[in-house]
Amino acid sequence: MLAAGLLAAVYASFGLILIFSDQAGYYTPGSNLGEIDYDKIISNAEKAGYKVDRSYHVNTKDTIGVHPSNIKELDERFGEDYRFLSVTYYYRENVFFGTWYSKCGTDISFINDDRPDIIAPFKPEDLPPDEWIVEKFRLMFGITEPESRDYLTQLKDSIGNSQDGSGITIRKGLDIAAVYSNLKETSTSSNVSPTSGGGWIKETFYSRDKKIGVVDFLVPNTRILLQDNGNEYTIRIDQLGGVDMGIKLNAREKIPEEEYRRIFKDMFVNLGLPAEKVDEFEFEYVPSVW
Repeated sequence: MLAAGLLAAVYASFGLILIFSDQAGYYTPGSNLGEIDYDKIISNAEKAGYKVDRSYHVNTKDTIGVHPSNIKELDERFGEDYRFLSVTYYYRENVFFGTWYSKCGTDISFINDDRPDIIAPFKPEDLPPDEWIVEKFRLMFGITEPESRDYLTQLKDSIGNSQDGSGITIRKGLDIAAVYSNLKETSTSSNVSPTSGGGWIKETFYSRDKKIGVVDFLVPNTRILLQDNGNEYTIRIDQLGGVDMGIKLNAREKIPEEEYRRIFKDMFVNLGLPAEKVDEFEFEYVPSVW
């Protein structure tokens, strides 16, 4: 789970850098433009003659995560194409477990950064209290208490017999509606991170000032591409108004800032977006990764 989560996080943070390979390029940290007419923007891009590459989930066209069919509130907030990825439950700030959706079921991994030696192998005694884990397992999978305690035993056995393990795979899908409802009922507030081009969403739940859970979602994004003088300009835009931009060049090549900002402003106008928003983005230069 952690490996998959880290890979996805790397994709989300450095996606545009990865596509440069042995090329130079400019890229921007993503930003959010607020409410947009996503379908209209894509239609405008096609009418303007840009290459339109649709249906990415962060930086992959693989369909990752799962769309719950029974959470009307989230359909209304994020659209019917959103995907659930994971939930993280916090016992306290540095003691928690995260889940990751997989085709085999649900991968669960525990973290305890309060251990005196965090490099040492994880031990069963590093877990949160039994009753807390049993309660979460019952909720997440809609199972009985004996079934939940059986999974707890399997978890402890797995940790006790492994030098580097701290988790378990349960061959059941999460009851996502129950998880989300529980976090809403037990929290006093929550906040949703704005998307920034890749479509990654985090909703963090708090009980007063204590973080109790985080749910990760995705919405699709589209890449809009323009070839100009041998250089490739890309605008990545997601369904919730997140945008980032990048340019691919030959290794160590540069172009004047006023030139690439002008081109992106022209693209924004053709897409139906305010050109002045381009001035709010900071471009960083990568001469080459080799």
